[in-house]
Amino acid sequence: MIRAYLCICFLILGSGLRAEPLPAFYDVTDVAETDVLNIRSEPRIGGSIIGTLAADATDVEVVAYDDSGEWGRINTQERAGWVALRFLSRQAGQPGDALPRPLRCIGNEPFWSLSLAEDSSAEFLRPGQAAVAFGNLYTVVAENRTDRYAIFAEAEARVLTAVFRRAQCTDTMSDRAYGIDVDIFLTEQSGVSFVSGCCSLAR
Repeated sequence: MIRAYLCICFLILGSGLRAEPLPAFYDVTDVAETDVLNIRSEPRIGGSIIGTLAADATDVEVVAYDDSGEWGRINTQERAGWVALRFLSRQAGQPGDALPRPLRCIGNEPFWSLSLAEDSSAEFLRPGQAAVAFGNLYTVVAENRTDRYAIFAEAEARVLTAVFRRAQCTDTMSDRAYGIDVDIFLTEQSGVSFVSGCCSLAR
């Protein structure tokens, strides 16, 4: 029984599978100064090159791993691609059991944006309307999941409720990929608005 357990552990460790929560920032490493890190259309060496990262590139947001755990999905211009994770180093201080901040979320049709700052404040914006600033956000982590979060705030007779989930998300307007999706409820005197969208890490 012990032998079988050890075999399973070695298989998992040797498979290259990664358990670090995403999205997260990485820095390019072990690439020669005169070289670049290729971004490929597929998670394999033979995938076509759709972009590059400089040898000293930092704050590269990885939003997903491939099945092997050897490739990370990132965005370049308005599309997503794959880079070899052996050339990326995860930045320290990014716990997977808390809502990442700062964070920028967007949604389409209707268009809107939500920006979360490190100081527990937020701003919700819709085109043609004044931005609504929220302070003293109350953040809650799901009791039975460390990848689900909610924030609550009130300002100017408006109540903001947002539920975040670490999961793959698309904005329906581009080929970009995101690592967090969000559902937002904005309660106003005129009623309750409900919108959904995607979030990316910010600096």
